[in-house]
Parts: sequence; structure tokens; C-alpha cells
Amino acid sequence: MFKASYLYAAAAISAALLTGCGLHGTMVPPAGSSSVAGSLPYAKLRDCKGQQNSQYYATLTVTLLTKGGSVCIPTFGGFGGSVKYPGANPSVNLTLTSSTTNYDKMPQLGSGTPIFYLQLAISGGTSFGAKVKAGGGLTSQSITPGQTYTVFGQAVVYGFKFSLPPCYTTATKGKYGGVIGGVGTLLKGQQVPSKATGVIEIYSGTQASAPC
Repeated sequence: MFKASYLYAAAAISAALLTGCGLHGTMVPPAGSSSVAGSLPYAKLRDCKGQQNSQYYATLTVTLLTKGGSVCIPTFGGFGGSVKYPGANPSVNLTLTSSTTNYDKMPQLGSGTPIFYLQLAISGGTSFGAKVKAGGGLTSQSITPGQTYTVFGQAVVYGFKFSLPPCYTTATKGKYGGVIGGVGTLLKGQQVPSKATGVIEIYSGTQASAPC
């Protein structure tokens, strides 16, 4: 048997990659808004280095470093971003897959249709460090600053499915559009016993009682 905290940690892999604090950078108003400097559009998101694109999704495999670092969310359908993570010991690979449609028969974790899906797969067991700087988040021009969104997550460990309690957050403004952020430190001090997969889904509106 393995500790229940391991199961939560596996589910936390999903949530932590999106529920980071808002992306840092200059706030640029959306097209059509007015300011002293005039109306400016959001900057255009760029693909992550090394990401692979297809008709239905974009995927990227990265190595989580023992000293920690930042993970790029594969850009797809106008969504993207990044998030910081604590050190992983031993170093393991993480594969992220972004999509805006349920092309892979993913579970419906909330009510309605998600605006974004992020699938994750970690290559093996690892322990995460106790220190991490908050940062990153999911960003898109399709995300409306000031609107509430709900984050749902589900992990699969040893063939068993485990749900992460959902949380809601209010989008803020960022360089590339609205930003969905929250607490980006769920992996601090956590352990993942073996290979694990997960999915996180973002829904419009408030569908949870707890904030991220």
C-alpha cells in the first residue's frame, strides 16, 4: 500500500501546473479598450520550444530539474502560458498535452463544456522540494479578466482514478490576454510513487465552493 498523500500528490500534478499566480509582465489592454497611450492589442502567444502540433492538440515533453524551474504550457487554440515548479528528485520527464476539444474521451469533471484541457503524464516516481516561487498560469484572449473560472483535476495512479477537489479563481489581465491563476505551490514537499497521468479542465463560471 502507498500513502494517501501520494495519491493527492499525483492529483496535485494536474492542478499545480495551471493554478499558479498570474503571469508576470506588462499588462496590455485588449483591442478596443482605451488608454492614454491609445488602444493596443494583446501580444501574440508563441509556441513552446520543441512542442509538437496536430489538428486536435499540441504536446510537449520536458525534464523536471532537481533545482526546479518553469514549464511551458503547449500553445493550442489561442491558449498557453507557463508555471514554475519545485525541484524534482530524481529528475523525471513530464509530457503535457493541450487541447480545446474532448478528442481523447476525457472525463467530464464539471458542468457544461470545458474551455481548455491539459493532459499530463509523469515518467516515474519522484519527490518534490519544499521551496518554489509562485508564477505562471493559463492565458488566452478567450479568457475574460474579471470573470470567474473553475479548475477541475483528475489523476490516475496504478490504474485507479482520483479526483482533486475543484476550486474557482477570478481571471486577471496579462500580456497575452486573461490569466487564470491561483496557488502554484501544490507540489511542495510532495511525493509521487510511480508513473502517473492526469487531466485538468477549465470551466467558465463558479462551480466550486473553495477558491484556488
